[in-house]
Amino acid sequence: MLVKYQSYLEKLNSDLDTYFSEQQEFIKCKKGCSICCKSSYYPVSELEHEYIKIGFKEKLSEGQQEEVRQKTLQIMRDRREFLVNNSNIFDFSYECPFLLDNSCSIYEYRALLCRSHGLIYKDVDKANKLNFPYCVKLGHNYADIWDSEKNTISIEKMKALDMKVNPEIFDLSYSTMMNDAEGVEFGDVRMLFEWIILDIPNYEELIAPKETVV
Repeated sequence: MLVKYQSYLEKLNSDLDTYFSEQQEFIKCKKGCSICCKSSYYPVSELEHEYIKIGFKEKLSEGQQEEVRQKTLQIMRDRREFLVNNSNIFDFSYECPFLLDNSCSIYEYRALLCRSHGLIYKDVDKANKLNFPYCVKLGHNYADIWDSEKNTISIEKMKALDMKVNPEIFDLSYSTMMNDAEGVEFGDVRMLFEWIILDIPNYEELIAPKETVV
């Protein structure tokens, strides 16, 4: 299955390279910017995780692997505390544990949503809602033409800036990308850290609350 997945990634990467190139007038992504890696819930399928594990073992040193494990354990502790007063698990966000030294340590093996993030897409899982990249709120991708009140493209701003390229709305929702991978079975979807934690021996003991000594 991983062979089929890698074949699909080659096509997806080629398409995304074209999309980002066509939209470069609106894209502010650059090396060293890791805004999109610092606050989300990062849904990842079982198959994506299996591919990520290859990068984890091949690209990261023992020290880096341990750093990822420790970050993951802390995320589990943080979520436990978060859920004490918050019932919606999807309101919990965290920094990706693979973000080391402000860059992705498994970049070649990153998840689908990490590859497509940065473009505008219609979310078929939410009635085709227009989905701008997270960083638009921080003045980055598409911010120059974004109508924040209506969460849409501002024609007025485009005219004022005399844009030569039109912004495109891509069909890049998570479910669409998975459905486009013909013959590829992705398996269950969980938050990224929920997969990583399963590979840490005795993690339940490691994240257990410490008893208070009276």
